[in-house]
Amino acid sequence: MKKIAVVGTGYVGLVTGTCFAETGNQVICVDIDAKKVDLMRSGKVPIYEPHLDVLFERNIRDKRLSFTTNLDEAIEDAEIIFLALPTPPGEDGSADLRYVLGVAEELGKKIKNYKVIVDKSTVPVGTAEKVHAAVAKMPK
Repeated sequence: MKKIAVVGTGYVGLVTGTCFAETGNQVICVDIDAKKVDLMRSGKVPIYEPHLDVLFERNIRDKRLSFTTNLDEAIEDAEIIFLALPTPPGEDGSADLRYVLGVAEELGKKIKNYKVIVDKSTVPVGTAEKVHAAVAKMPK
């Protein structure tokens, strides 16, 4: 069993987190939208994906899946952090990485020990290096 944090609870993040919980991992999903987090804590799925509701309910009940708005809480015990953040197209059509890189900078301030960070967001080639640089630029 791994302890996993998923940052972002849209289609990608919520499905990813729920499926990892279903395979026996301890998953905490974090989102800045407090209403959405409250909705999920109450057992309601905010998106539609076939059969997700069954997995969602089972893993909440079995205490493998939880939700928070607190990034510190989400990453404290996590061994793996998945970034599942929006990457809307910019004016030129390229992926807008501000959310991904913004969270990466926050992680750089907060991470105290080794963590694996996975770019799950839809991002262009080279983003991993940008995320690494954003995390690494924060003094330890």
